[in-house]
Amino acid sequence: MGSSYQNNKLGKLRDISIEQINQAQAGIASDARSASSSKIGNGYAHAKIILMGEHAVVYDYPAIALPFSAVQVHVQVKASQHSTSHIDCQYYAGPIDEAPSMLANLNRAISLTLDSFKILSQPIQITINSNIPQERGMGSSAAVSVAIVRAICDYYDIDITDKQLQLIVNQAEVIAHESTSGLDTLMTSSNKPVIYRKSQTPRPFELTLDAYLVVADSGQAGQTKLAVSHVGQLKDRKPELVKELMSAIGNFVQQAYDAISEKDVQKLGRLMTYNHYYLNQLGISNPTLDHIINAAWLGGALGAKLTGGGLGGCVIALANDENSAIEIAQVMQDAGAINSWYFRLS
Repeated sequence: MGSSYQNNKLGKLRDISIEQINQAQAGIASDARSASSSKIGNGYAHAKIILMGEHAVVYDYPAIALPFSAVQVHVQVKASQHSTSHIDCQYYAGPIDEAPSMLANLNRAISLTLDSFKILSQPIQITINSNIPQERGMGSSAAVSVAIVRAICDYYDIDITDKQLQLIVNQAEVIAHESTSGLDTLMTSSNKPVIYRKSQTPRPFELTLDAYLVVADSGQAGQTKLAVSHVGQLKDRKPELVKELMSAIGNFVQQAYDAISEKDVQKLGRLMTYNHYYLNQLGISNPTLDHIINAAWLGGALGAKLTGGGLGGCVIALANDENSAIEIAQVMQDAGAINSWYFRLS
């Protein structure tokens, strides 16, 4: 995935135009495209997890992000039985051009795909099935857009490149989040972990650890914008403190990357716990998250922390083996998590 990001500044996507997207699409035929009425197009994407480095990444320190395939989205595209294109998801079913503003990013992803590949304007039916929890820091918005673009391209037999996909979805994500680093799009559309830094090209790496990661949904919506604003205000009041905390978190991320390379799960667990302590010092945890994390520690986790923007959302814990992961997942739910998953880090 790294090569598709060469010379692409992820943080400056707001000004990318349709023309620029079209210019990036070398080899795409200029003829309008259509599909048979009986064809069905399918598109898939998965969630993402931030392992280390939340908030510090905003200030150009590194973060480690992982694809999270335990929860996914599937989009199906077929010919519409109506005179206009329709969309069907858990929040709305009806004409795309009458969809509520909360789906504006999806509408944008659809129109960008159709316009960029010069697809004939024929009515289509888009059906979205997702089990990615929303507002939990898992990249649900980007994942749905990725799956939509892939489904449309599958329906019209278009071979879309990673770069083309990411350009389109990042434009849609600007509508959803006002700005985007591109990290959610990258992680929900690829299968490689990355070490990410705003000023640098994301670096995919191999993750082969004899350990399991447990993910638990606190039941609270994450509040990323509020958390980022809170940290910014704290930085204005106490710039030296925030600088020290961010630097420490960035250092933990680099050490965590080294621990992964050395296959040292004990060290990685400790660093996750340190990371949470410093995030707590920034004020972006809360009693619910801390309670679930404490339960994970007492339940035998090698380390545990919040993941994502904070002030709600999910928490993660590192387990030695599958049996431990099952036990830790249960104690986290006993402590208030409404759902949990685990997967092997390999």
